Amino acid sequence: MNMKLLIVDDDLPFRERLSRSMEKKGFDVVSSPNFKESVTKVNETKFDFAVVDMRLEDGSGLELVKEI
Repeated sequence: MNMKLLIVDDDLPFRERLSRSMEKKGFDVVSSPNFKESVTKVNETKFDFAVVDMRLEDGSGLELVKEI
């Protein structure tokens, strides 16, 4: 069974590279570019792990960690 990983970062190239890398390591990756979309995804899915950018354009990564 794959572990679910949420990647939240507003830097698209970084987010895509990290997603591909983690998928190769066997993670089921869901990515998001911002706080609002991430909160929606967290409410819909249970994630085992998350990689969160601390400075998002529409909110704080620390606040998102609290939501998770």
